[in-house]
Formats: sequence, C-alpha cells, structure tokens
Amino acid sequence: MGRRGPKQEVDLVEEDGAGDGASADPPDGDAPGDGAPSGTDAARARRRRATTLGAGLLAVLVLVGVIGQGVVTARERDRLAAVAALRGVLAPLDGPPQVLWTSDEDIPFQVVTSAGHAAGAVEHPDGRVVARAVDLATGRTAWEVDLLTVADGMELPAGVVPVMRGSAYCWPGAPDNRTSDVMLCTAENAVWVEEDGTMRKIAATVSRLVLLDARDGTVVTDLTDEAAAAPVAESSTTLGDLVLLAGRTSDGAQVRAVRRDGSVAWRTTVPAPPPAEPEPGGSPEQLQLIGAGDHAALVTPDAVHLLGATGATVRRTPRAADAWATGSTDGTVVLGTGGAYAPPGDPPQAPASSTFIRPDGAVTRPGEWVWLGVDDGTAPFTALTWDADGLHAWDSDDAPLWTADVRLPREAVALDGLVHLADGTGLLTLDAGTGAEVWRMTALRSDTPLMTDGNVLVVTAGPTLGEDGGTRLVALDRKDGSEVWRAPTPVDVDSLWPVGGVLLGQRWEHDGLDQVVVTALG
Repeated sequence: MGRRGPKQEVDLVEEDGAGDGASADPPDGDAPGDGAPSGTDAARARRRRATTLGAGLLAVLVLVGVIGQGVVTARERDRLAAVAALRGVLAPLDGPPQVLWTSDEDIPFQVVTSAGHAAGAVEHPDGRVVARAVDLATGRTAWEVDLLTVADGMELPAGVVPVMRGSAYCWPGAPDNRTSDVMLCTAENAVWVEEDGTMRKIAATVSRLVLLDARDGTVVTDLTDEAAAAPVAESSTTLGDLVLLAGRTSDGAQVRAVRRDGSVAWRTTVPAPPPAEPEPGGSPEQLQLIGAGDHAALVTPDAVHLLGATGATVRRTPRAADAWATGSTDGTVVLGTGGAYAPPGDPPQAPASSTFIRPDGAVTRPGEWVWLGVDDGTAPFTALTWDADGLHAWDSDDAPLWTADVRLPREAVALDGLVHLADGTGLLTLDAGTGAEVWRMTALRSDTPLMTDGNVLVVTAGPTLGEDGGTRLVALDRKDGSEVWRAPTPVDVDSLWPVGGVLLGQRWEHDGLDQVVVTALG
C-alpha cells in the first residue's frame, strides 16, 4: 500500500495538472502516509477540477453567445433586406445624407423601375407631354418619348392665356405600386384657364393612351384608338398582362380587357345609373378603375364592382352617394364617407367610416382609413382607422384589436412589431399588438412623409435653441426614439419624398414661370 499511494498521487497530479508545469513529486514533508492524498493535495485537486470545469463552461457560454449573436445578426440582415425591397424605403443611411445631384428638370416619380429609375409623365409649358425615366443615381435622363407634341396643342381664342397646358400621368403595370417594367400612360391636351379667380378646364381635343416598356420607353401597345372606340374609355388600369378600359353604355358601364398585342380578351357590362348632375362649373363624375391585387374594382355611381381576371363580377358592394374610393391595398379596395376632422369654423361633418371591400366580403368600420407608407408585415392588424375616439386597429376577423389616443395621424409606418405615426405635433410609436405607447417625440415638424431605411426613422425638425434657422433632418432609433444623428438639410427644399431608395427634395422657384428644382439626397 505504501507503493500504491505515491502512484495514485502521481496519477492524480498528471490528470489534473497536465500541461501546467506542476511537478509530479510531492513537496518535501508532505508524503502521504497510507496511499491517499493529504488534505492539502485533495483541496488543490478540487480547485484544479473546478478551474478546468469553469473554464470549459465559460468557453461553452462564450461559444453559445457568439453563435446566438450570429443568428441575431443574420436575422436582422435578412429583415433589413426584406424591408429594403419595399416601396418608399430609403437605402441604408450611415449618417446624414449628402447631395447626390440637382436638376432643374421635372423628375417624375410615378413609377419606380427595376433598373432603379424614376419614371412618369411630364408636361411642358408649350403643351408638349413626354414620358421620361431618370436614373436616380445620377439624375440624368435614361430615356424620353413624346406622348403629345407641340402640334397636338389646342388652339385657343384670342386673349385667352392658359395657366397650364396638357395633363398626363403614368401608372405602374404591377399591383400595389411595386417596381414595374411596364407602365400605362395617359396624356391629353386639356387646357386650364383662370376666370374670375377660379380655374376652368377646357376639355381635351387630343388624347393618348399607351403601354410603355419602362426599361427603355418602347411602346408595347398603343391603345389610343381602342380607348376612343365606343364606349369611350373614361378610366383605365392594368390587371396582370391586360389593360382594362371602362366606358359608359346607355344602361350602365362596360369594361373591356385588351391584350398587349391590341386584341380584346373579354368584355363585361354592369348596370349603373348615369352620373349625378355636377355643380355649376364642375364636371360629371367619371367611372373609376382601381387595381387591387389579382382583381380590379370598377367604381360606378351606385356600387363598387370587384372584377376577376376573366371579367366576372366577384363582388358588388353598394356605394352611397357621398362615398368615395380612397384607394386600395393588399387586394382590398377602400371606400370612405364622412370626416374625422373639421377645421375650426367649418360645419361639422358626418362621422367618418371606411368600407373595406375584398373578394370574400365587405366590412364597414368607424373612422378614416390610415394608409401605411411602409408595412413590413409584422403588425398583427389588417387595417388602421381614425376618428374622434382615437386610432383603431382591426384584426383579420374584422374585430377591434385596440384603440389608442392619437390626435391626428398623418403618416404611418409599420416596422418590426411597432407602428410609428406622425400626429401633427411630433412622432408617436405604439406597440403594434397592443396599441400601448412605446415612446413619443414632440417638437418635430411633420409636413414631410415619415421616412425610414428599416433601421432608423428620418423626420424633419426646426433648429434647437442656439442653432441657426433652417430645417434639420433627424434620425431616430426606431425602438426607443433616441436621436442617432441630426444635421441641417443640405439644400433648401419645400418638400421631401422617398423615391427608389433616395430622398428627392423639391423647391419651387417663381420667376415668371413656376419651375421646380429637384435635389437627390442619399
């Protein structure tokens, strides 16, 4: 046993102290008496085991932390990439934006193409109307085609001075305003004149309707003759690869679908009353076609007709005489009535309500519809409305989810489980699931859209105490509202809009002829 003791001790020391430079021989005067380690050696061994286990556990925890952080980083990266693909989101901002370019030409931003161009229709003072695409990275015109030439201008009586000649607009050939490589453009040579302090429109004598390839301006289909054929088209939109045209018949309205080769795919007719008599000096209400995902909505004086891809009426929803189509989102068409806010001194309005029309049904909710400028799909509500009682969130079963005390919501952004609102006095952030206030920032101007790059919220503000005058751009952390950066707007602008990842600032110059100067920031 006298020999086993030292061997056990040596084995113990080698196991616990391997590689740490410890001696295998016991210190002088500490030899065991019966083969078991002394109390001192046992304690030392326990400490070594504890140190080894502690170091191993620490390494495991560090590894788990690194892996966990990697997962969070990857998840955040994926989230930002998904948000960046949404319309109206800025490119990532590492700090205050700088001037990219300035142009004294009209920059249309009715359509954003997959090539990163802003495209649309532009009217010239001489009556010429063009479709133009601008490279948002440089400000240079990528392509331009005439919709109406100077020769298409209207002859006016002697002494009549036009305020504006021509009008035009382009719509993306994709649902929900996503980036599009085709666009539908209308143009007409109508003239606006001022008489006795009021504006009067002289009806157009020349109109054009074309489907353009937004990548290079090539005319895919010229629909001008088809739109002029009876019944004359009053409205148009796209539905997949089809262009829809709506015109009045003797007893209702007809919608015809035109293929890109110019042939008619189908026609459908719905009963509808004639429009009400307009007010003196006004124009009769026109039929309205609205794209709504995989459907199109025809708005007649008495109803909204939701049409499918083959022209069949999927749903007919009655429309009150005072209701108007406020827009569409995610395949839903929204009708509004009444008003939630009356300016001081104005007569009170009827209570506001919004009717949401979908293929599977229609539901009317109290309040005006609050449109989301950016929606990443993380909010549990399907719609927001607002009235004198506050901001209402509605769930997928059309039941009220929550109501929050919000005074006057103007812009809303749903991002990462939060909903951010500009309410006329500043910025308010609510939990999208409960409506509870998360943070609030006051003393911020809210006359520009609420903008985001998916990471920070960008707003405008006046100078703080001690600063020179001028508008500031302020970036706020979306989670707690803390200020990330603040800087003067690089140029004087009257408005700011997020378009194709950049900030477009507009400034109007009045020097005989109104002229707009556009500056891109990024």
